[in-house]
Amino acid sequence: MLKTKVKDIISSYGVPKGTRLLCAVSGGIDSIVMLHLLNEMNYECVVAHCNFKLRGEESDGDEQFVRQMCEKLFVPCFVNVFDTHKYADETGLSIQMAARKLRYDWFYELAEKENCQYIALAHNSDDQAETAILNIVRGTGIRGVSGMKPLLGKLFRPLIEVSRADIAQISAEDKIPYHDDSTNATIKYARNKVRHLVLPLLQEINAAAKENILRSVSYFADTERIMNDYVRMAKENALSYEGNVMKIDVAKVLQTAAPSTVFFEMLVGEGVPKPLASESICLLDAQTGRKCMLADMEVVRNRDFIEVYKIESQNADFEATINVIGDLKKYGFNISMAYCDDDFTCERNPKIAYLDVKKLKFPLTLRNWRHGDKFIPLGMKGSRKLSDFFKDEKLSQSQKSKVQVLESDGKISWVVGMRIDDRFKFDSKTKEVYVLRKVGE
Repeated sequence: MLKTKVKDIISSYGVPKGTRLLCAVSGGIDSIVMLHLLNEMNYECVVAHCNFKLRGEESDGDEQFVRQMCEKLFVPCFVNVFDTHKYADETGLSIQMAARKLRYDWFYELAEKENCQYIALAHNSDDQAETAILNIVRGTGIRGVSGMKPLLGKLFRPLIEVSRADIAQISAEDKIPYHDDSTNATIKYARNKVRHLVLPLLQEINAAAKENILRSVSYFADTERIMNDYVRMAKENALSYEGNVMKIDVAKVLQTAAPSTVFFEMLVGEGVPKPLASESICLLDAQTGRKCMLADMEVVRNRDFIEVYKIESQNADFEATINVIGDLKKYGFNISMAYCDDDFTCERNPKIAYLDVKKLKFPLTLRNWRHGDKFIPLGMKGSRKLSDFFKDEKLSQSQKSKVQVLESDGKISWVVGMRIDDRFKFDSKTKEVYVLRKVGE
């Protein structure tokens, strides 16, 4: 018997009977049959219905139908009415994407509130085939064509291996009523184009087209698991962190079987957005200093490594007045004074500033660097823009955003932690110097 076979498939996913499930029920045949099957199998069902107000009286009719069905089955029912057009306008999303975000956000929130272990969704095997075709067209890669999983995190798809025809047969045999969504017949949406135009054409070429697509989805799912294991091993070998900076050893990535794919998967797996990860593949054979950026993230080629930085926004308005040298302590500086006698020595360390006491004019100013700033780097005669100096020092955007300068009488005396200005260095006439270092530098 078909229904028994379907229940066996559902049981095979390992979700124990009696588990509390939040069932997403639209009123259509797939979700209504899913609800009946899960209820019969003694799962503890809680229904969530979304009224997106997109089809006028038809949407309200679906809501009323679902409420009545839940009363007959003695199942709790929660309904959320959304102003989908308003949300789409506010977010810039398409109507379909706005509805998707609204419902999934609500499902997760309601599942948490109602102590539901899983959210049951009524995707079927026809949906699986259609999604595979759409994702091939979109160029999503192997992850997109490896298919929706029966169990993924909190999501449970009990009908993912059941065809739309089998669902219709169960509905007919058990006389399970449902509501048709009139928009399913239109070819306005991409999925409906695939359903009503593309798949029928493919089945003209090969009557088993849908079955072959689903078989390929299964193969791709296995391939994805193999790839994930390979990428994990490559990541253990090539990826490391120094503080908040991700570093990837280029030579080790290039030794893998598919460097571009492995590098892309490494980045995505560590939270780099897919568009930036895709763009950054060019850095595998780029010169030092080449970078790719997106929003608050930067990927940079730095000699033998590719480094990923989270760009911290610069507080361009930060500016502090330093009336006496001790005021710098409030901003995390170590301060001392040294006499330039025969015992005086200094470290060759650009992170430490040795500034001639007599050449500094108070009050000093501690501030973030600004575009257009110039100074005379120690050892040079002419002035240099800070932006050019940073380029020479190969600073990333993230590093540049943190740079501060110490200013005296309108002149930069120290690019903090990097270089003092030649005009403030100690010389043969110097008697006393301030020795400054920022904590953590």
